[in-house]
Amino acid sequence: MSGRLALRDRAALREFYRVQLLEDCVPFWLEHSLDRRCGGYLTMLEHDGSPYGTGKYIWPQAREAYMFAKLYNAVEPKAEWLEAARLGVEFLGSFALDEHGRAYTKLTREGVPLYSRPGEIYAESFVVLAFAEFAKAAGREEYLERAQRLYWSIVKRLQSGELDAAPGVRSPVYREHAPGMIMINTTQELRALRDDPRYGELLRKWVHDELYTFARDEHEAMFERVRLDGSVDLEEPEGRSITPGHCLESAWFCLREGVHLQDRGIIDRACRVIHWTLRSGWDPVFGGLYNFVDYLGKPPGHQDEDWGESQDWDAKLFWPHAEALYALLLACEHSREESLWQWYEKLHHWSFKYFPDPEHGEWFGYLRRDGSVSQTLKGCVKGFFHLPRALLNCYLLLSESR
Repeated sequence: MSGRLALRDRAALREFYRVQLLEDCVPFWLEHSLDRRCGGYLTMLEHDGSPYGTGKYIWPQAREAYMFAKLYNAVEPKAEWLEAARLGVEFLGSFALDEHGRAYTKLTREGVPLYSRPGEIYAESFVVLAFAEFAKAAGREEYLERAQRLYWSIVKRLQSGELDAAPGVRSPVYREHAPGMIMINTTQELRALRDDPRYGELLRKWVHDELYTFARDEHEAMFERVRLDGSVDLEEPEGRSITPGHCLESAWFCLREGVHLQDRGIIDRACRVIHWTLRSGWDPVFGGLYNFVDYLGKPPGHQDEDWGESQDWDAKLFWPHAEALYALLLACEHSREESLWQWYEKLHHWSFKYFPDPEHGEWFGYLRRDGSVSQTLKGCVKGFFHLPRALLNCYLLLSESR
C-alpha cells in the first residue's frame, strides 16, 4: 500500500497498519529469524534476511518471543505464531539467566554466555514480558510465575537504589529516566494478565517521576537524566541530553496509564510532553526525528556505543519513529488537538516514505539525516519489536469502536 492516505479515514488507516504488520513485517521475521536448530532467533540480519552473525543478544531474543505471543493473543491464535514464541521462550528459560537470576547480555548461537552488563534491568524486563505473554498464549501458568518472580527481583533492586545509574553513564551523579519508563510498561503488561494491588502504587510513583521529575515545565523538555537530587544539570552534556525516542515511548506509557485510570491530568501532561519532544526533536530541514539533541543546542556528542549501532546525534533511527507513530495516534485519540493530528500526518508520511524496504520488506533501521540509508542491517538490537509493536498498537487502537 503506497501513496498518501487520508489519515482521518479510520478504516483505511486501520487496513494500512494491518497490511504493514501482517503482510510486510511479520513475514520477514517468520521466514528469516527462527532458529529451529538451536532455539531462539537469528536476529543479526542483513536487509535481505541473511545473517551477518549468529550471536544472540537477550534484548531482541526476549522481545521477539514477546511479540509473537502478543500477536497470538491480540490478533489471531495462529499456530505458527505460538510455535515461534515457544522457540524463544524455551531458549530464554534455558540460557538467558545466570544462577542469581540476572540476565546475560549476549550468548552464542547455542546459548553459551559471552558477556553481561552489570547493573542493567532491561534484558530482564524483556524476559518478564516474554514469559508472561507466552504464559497466556500457551496456558502455561509456570511461565507467569517465573515472570512475576523475576519482576519482583527487579523491583527490589530498583528500590534499593542499586540501579539508579544506567549502564551508559557509569557515575553515581545521575538518575536515568529509562528504568522507570521500562518498569511502567512491564507492570502494565503484567497487570493485564493478573492484577496485584501493589502495582498501582508502583505505577503512580514511576508515572509521576517520568512526567514531573524528568519532564520539566520550566524547560519544556523531558531530559534523559537528572541529578540524584532531582535537579536538572545544564552544565554538562549528560544533563542536557534529550532522546526523542525515549521521551515519546515514555509519554505513551504514561498516557495509557492515564486512560486506564481515567485521569485527565495524566493524559494532558503526557500530551504536553509529546508536544515538547516533537518541537525539540524534529529536524526542520530534512524532516524526521533526531537520534538525540542537546537542550541548549550545543554539539550533542555521542551516546552509549556498546551495541555497535549508529549513534550520530542527527541520524534517523527506526525506533523513535515507530514509537512516535503510536504515541501520536494515541494522543490524537484522547486529546482531539488539531496540532497533534498535524504532527501525526507529518510523522506518518515521513516514516513510510524513507524507512520501508520495497525489495525485501520490513524497515531499514538506520538512516542518515537526509533519509538515505546508512546501514542496511535489520537485526541486532533492532529486531522484531519496536516496529511490529507500534504497527500492532496502531491497528488495535483503530479497531476499537469510537
